[in-house]
Amino acid sequence: MAPAYCNQTGYLHTADFQRLVLHVISFISIPIHVFGVFCVFFKTPISMQSVKWSMMNVHLFSCLLDLGLSFLTTPFVFFPLMAGYPLGFLEYLGVETEPQVYMIIFMGAYLLVAISIVFENRLFVLVMTNKNLHRYATPIYLIHYIIPLIVIPTVIKIPDQEEGKKNFINLFECVPPYVELKNVFYLILVKKFFLISCGIFIMVLFLEVWFLAYMTDRKLKQQMTKTMSQKTVDLHRKFQRAFILQLLIPFLIVFVPLGYIGFTAIFDYHNQFFNNLTLIIISSHGFFSTIAMVALHAPYREYTLKLFPFFKRLSSSPTNLTAPQSVMVTNM
Repeated sequence: MAPAYCNQTGYLHTADFQRLVLHVISFISIPIHVFGVFCVFFKTPISMQSVKWSMMNVHLFSCLLDLGLSFLTTPFVFFPLMAGYPLGFLEYLGVETEPQVYMIIFMGAYLLVAISIVFENRLFVLVMTNKNLHRYATPIYLIHYIIPLIVIPTVIKIPDQEEGKKNFINLFECVPPYVELKNVFYLILVKKFFLISCGIFIMVLFLEVWFLAYMTDRKLKQQMTKTMSQKTVDLHRKFQRAFILQLLIPFLIVFVPLGYIGFTAIFDYHNQFFNNLTLIIISSHGFFSTIAMVALHAPYREYTLKLFPFFKRLSSSPTNLTAPQSVMVTNM
């Protein structure tokens, strides 16, 4: 008996649904992203200059990944296969699928690198007086940006596309009505090595961020007994907590979709509606990250409440919780 998806014709499983929802998300997100850039660029206090550019770096890569998924490429992916085809603006312009795939993968990798560099930057700011340590900052940043250029081409080996089509038929046992087989691009055939490599890359950066956050907190304790006041130390800690929350909120949003991708790879499970929903949620990551950034950091939040008094009245309602206070500082 053929699987149910072999005769599935529901609109929610189609490329038209995926294209419509992702493009709507992109048009909603663009003004939010632009407002986030404005806040970081123009509303960041002078005392935050060394944090400003690393935060801008994270924000821009987050925005680019969102717009890359929702507007530029608009991927229609057929998990558990690492295969699909683009529906976005670049496809309309005639850009080949392979460079679009690499563009999204590099955007995701460099977003993780940018997050790591924020924590490295803060640690180097705190040890600014130690010239022997600070001179290593730029080489370390460069190494982080070079690593994806080496790792990604090593991990991804684009297979013969005809072999990919055979693999599609063998796994799915049919060509579902919502699939245009001639358009399908196959990223990899052997998923195990690719997924393990991605997992290791993410885990290494996660451990690095945790280590840097721990070392920053330890350095703050040392500075408190030497050159920094308790108030300044508290301000640094508030910024670190707010930035971690800024990263954690969108991560929790995409955690389930990422888990679903892993589930489909392990059990060869296919449901195109869930596949579409997974990409829709992931493509909204930057939108929620920008909202969190503006809400959690005091200079941006205060400017937003001044610009839009409605939010101030809403946040002052007794039934609403006030966002945690955060003050961003660097050298004080």
